[in-house]
Amino acid sequence: MFINRNPSYFLTIARERNITRAAEKLFITQSSLSQHLSKLEQELGGPLFDRSQTPLVLTNAGRIYQRYLESTSFMYQQLLEDLNSDRLQSVDVGIGTWRGSILMPQLLPEFLAQNPTAQINLHEFPVSELITRLEDGKVDFAVMNTSPMGIPKGIVSETVMEERIFLMLRREHPLAREFTRSIERGQPIDLHLLEHERYLALDPNLTVGRHIDNFLEKNKLAFPNKLNTTNNRTALRLAAAGTGFCFMIETGLQDDLGENLTSFDLQVPELALPLSLLYKTNAYLSPLAQQLMEEIRLYYAGTARRDQAIPAGQQPLGQRSKY
Repeated sequence: MFINRNPSYFLTIARERNITRAAEKLFITQSSLSQHLSKLEQELGGPLFDRSQTPLVLTNAGRIYQRYLESTSFMYQQLLEDLNSDRLQSVDVGIGTWRGSILMPQLLPEFLAQNPTAQINLHEFPVSELITRLEDGKVDFAVMNTSPMGIPKGIVSETVMEERIFLMLRREHPLAREFTRSIERGQPIDLHLLEHERYLALDPNLTVGRHIDNFLEKNKLAFPNKLNTTNNRTALRLAAAGTGFCFMIETGLQDDLGENLTSFDLQVPELALPLSLLYKTNAYLSPLAQQLMEEIRLYYAGTARRDQAIPAGQQPLGQRSKY
């Protein structure tokens, strides 16, 4: 069995796309490098480079082997760092600014008490930027709402829970009272009654905003008096001030506006969106990163259990209803 003790040989050929130049970079002879590559291809069962092209081009098997070597090298370096007890362990977390302001104060005090030497770096950006930062290796993992079409190849998306999307109105709004009476009578809420109200719309570049727009289009709902925002909290605060209505992911129910807002769960499958942990395929996640990810899973599992224990009509900040 041939053991590749010099993965840099293959990686250098792949980078230079020429065996002669690669041999010069490695300070070995061209014939030695060619023999090494032949033995490697024989062991792996096929060519790793298309030699009919100049410069050399990786075959499909070559690309797979390149990804394997690069991920293995990265994981080994991370392992050496984690085994160094003198190094302060750190975790880089990608999270939306709004979600971070709600989630992290709930989790981090106890987590840091259990891990006093840990360094947590919060990369709080709009969710549209989080996947890019993940791909660039600037964060270990990200926490965000996802849609199946929005996850690029090479990224693992692990669903933590299905987050519902609620209709949010100021508690004193006449339609809030009307919708509550509809619920009490066992009737569905008529969203067309909102067509002359100001709609506080989330930007469609946001996953949640795009999801809500699809729901409205599917149900032929149009709200021409629209105010667009890229900030969830801005939409909530405007609704609380009586400036209009909005749709909001259920994380918003944990904000500090409960006395002014009423929420309505329309109980339709379209108004739910996965909340996910995202990380790169085959990426090395340190024990500290894995521990923090597990705390996030447990937190949201507890949130889901608390919601399930609340009878219909007694949702936090508002009412449940069928659209």
